[in-house]
Amino acid sequence: MRHFHNGCLALAIILTSSIHARAERPAGTVLYFKSGKEVYLLLAEHANSSRGWAGFGGGDQEGESYTQTAARKTHEETRGHFASAQILASIKGQTPLMDGTYATYFAEVPFVPIPVIAQTEIPKEADLDAYGERSAFAWIPFSAVEPYLQEDIDRKKQYPIDAKYLPAESTVPLFWPIWLTNMRKGIIEKTLPWIAE
Repeated sequence: MRHFHNGCLALAIILTSSIHARAERPAGTVLYFKSGKEVYLLLAEHANSSRGWAGFGGGDQEGESYTQTAARKTHEETRGHFASAQILASIKGQTPLMDGTYATYFAEVPFVPIPVIAQTEIPKEADLDAYGERSAFAWIPFSAVEPYLQEDIDRKKQYPIDAKYLPAESTVPLFWPIWLTNMRKGIIEKTLPWIAE
């Protein structure tokens, strides 16, 4: 009987260890286009949340690579407008900006009017929680973000966005500080593609 209990205990330890040992690979993208000397970032507001505005991304599914997670999350959080294959092709071979375990990729995309993205019909078989995670979209010039990136980001501080860049339905006109922290790292490491060029 003792051997049975010891065996069960060993199995439980192994199973628990394997669950906790799985490395998380959260990832996302910053989508952008260039017009003249300005770079515009496609950002979105988190739905039903006080987080505010940020790029696209989140947690991985088991077995996904960083690039696969980034592409899937971007596809979902843009209501399916940008196809996963399109994003994967854009970021293939790219070295991500790493902030802890979070990997950010940068994908240059053609300009798309915001109503086209916002009104994209969510696929019928889609997970509505995943596809409805963002509530509003906007092209925000990098010049409106950059001043905040010149010093360390205080996650308890609010970083307002000029209302002229936001749609009327926006409820939290603030950048998400965690996203700003990530972008700040890109400034420090000189890895933002439009600056590194």
